[in-house]
Amino acid sequence: MRHYFAGSSELMIFAMQELARRIDARVRTHARVLLDPEPAPGADRREQTVRLLAETLPLDAERREESALWLSFVTAARTRPELRTRAVELQAGLDALVRRVLIETERSGALTPGLDLELETRRLSALLDGLTLQAVQHPDLVGPDELRAVLRRYLDTLAGS
Repeated sequence: MRHYFAGSSELMIFAMQELARRIDARVRTHARVLLDPEPAPGADRREQTVRLLAETLPLDAERREESALWLSFVTAARTRPELRTRAVELQAGLDALVRRVLIETERSGALTPGLDLELETRRLSALLDGLTLQAVQHPDLVGPDELRAVLRRYLDTLAGS
């Protein structure tokens, strides 16, 4: 490792970037479908939204590992300034994704009119973060079905259901 990285901070930054790249690749696959200006006939936008946002949740072994790593990075960034900028960038990227999903959902007419999209972006980001934390800390208590159910229920409230 010493041949490739000057120190532990450089290694952690690389790992953060690799983690972000992996998640981004999966999210982009769903985003292309969801954000397509001409969706396929009969496409279920709500379920596509759930699938896209669920890529950020620890629903399987790979995503549980990624979530645990993410939480470790965020914790380390609190006391290691060299990591803080990257952690802030990654959170901003997630917030931008959530905001874009909400904007497109509003544009499609599937949101209750008059919602404060900035506030809902913060609420949905906080929900995803909280679900991730709970599922990483208590994987036997908070399973994939429950994570999806909570996400779906929150999206229902945005639609006025």
